[in-house]
Amino acid sequence: MKFRSDLVLAVACAVLSSSLSPRAYAQPLAPTDGYRISVLTMGPGDQFVSRFGHDALLVERGGLPSLVYNFGTYTDQAILPHHVLGGTLLYYLSVDYLARTVPVYRAQNRTVTQQVLNLDQPTAERLARALSLNSEPANTTYHYDFARDNCTTRVRDALDRALGGALRSELGGASHYTYRDHALRFSANTPLLALLFDVGLGKNADQPLDEWDDAFLPDRLAHYLAEARITDATGSHPLVAREATLFAAAREAVPARPPPRAPFYGLASATFGVLLARAARRPRLRRLLGFAGACVGVFVGGLGTFVLLLLATHVHPASHANFNALVCPAWALLLVPAGLAVTFGSAKRLRALELAAASSLLFATAGTLVAAGYGQDSARVAVLVVPLLSGVWLAARAATRAA
Repeated sequence: MKFRSDLVLAVACAVLSSSLSPRAYAQPLAPTDGYRISVLTMGPGDQFVSRFGHDALLVERGGLPSLVYNFGTYTDQAILPHHVLGGTLLYYLSVDYLARTVPVYRAQNRTVTQQVLNLDQPTAERLARALSLNSEPANTTYHYDFARDNCTTRVRDALDRALGGALRSELGGASHYTYRDHALRFSANTPLLALLFDVGLGKNADQPLDEWDDAFLPDRLAHYLAEARITDATGSHPLVAREATLFAAAREAVPARPPPRAPFYGLASATFGVLLARAARRPRLRRLLGFAGACVGVFVGGLGTFVLLLLATHVHPASHANFNALVCPAWALLLVPAGLAVTFGSAKRLRALELAAASSLLFATAGTLVAAGYGQDSARVAVLVVPLLSGVWLAARAATRAA
């Protein structure tokens, strides 16, 4: 029975292999060739968990199935809200056949590239054995961390151990990125998600990265591997022997830098604030002022509550020490009841709306200055929030005096 099941599996793998790019098999291995190790880089997907891409290690040996070692596996139970909020995410290493792996990513319209590593046989065998040991049930799980311990850092670290620390020595320079830069460039096509990243990340996300830490994302690790050189018994040579695209997705590429959102934030927010302030001079638009004030309260206060939630939980250390709790004060939620009261005709609540807007504006202005002093990049958030609160305050002030 076991022989028959293995035969069926072998036939299935052969059929699936025929649908892969021929370039993946341009250099078939003979049984005497030993191990060949490659890094597989998967592009971003549509779901949040796949937005930043994925990495895996491919181990090939002549006469044996090609195995993909995937450090990014999790169960539905492992990513339940209490694990996300508590910082107790558990991921594990899984192993599958290359012939079953590539079609999965093709079905998700995610690019798959292969970097074949130029490793001598002792190093390749050492890495293959380490991965095999790591895949044993007692060794597979680990505590996932988005930036410090993920599928890509596991691949990076496994390579570095096999190379005796040579990869880390190669990646000793300074990067031109921060964690915030990466979050914003990968969410470039989703403005709301980009705003939530920008608001939710604290000053720790603005520390300049070195190349080693910058290689925590698949596209960055692929970049550094392509440039790396190693020295072994054969001399100094590039770490990557060749590259192949196993599947090319039809989707927009991730930008190298985050798009400049501050001018658009500032223009939209300032335009809204000016129109609101001018509208306050007309008594018949007073209800509109109240409704707009309530909307600003929901928006700014909601962002501030989001920041407080991150500060009170263990989602990630990068969300702590976040001065956006002041730039987007949850206190602004007080604009909501005052604004709704004005909307429904209560001129007496104009004073309460003015005071709520003034105090929120004071928090936001002070928070912007404090964030800048401590090195947190809150400029984009500030140019969005401060003009909104200024417009509500000036409008409520003018309406109060005219009442």
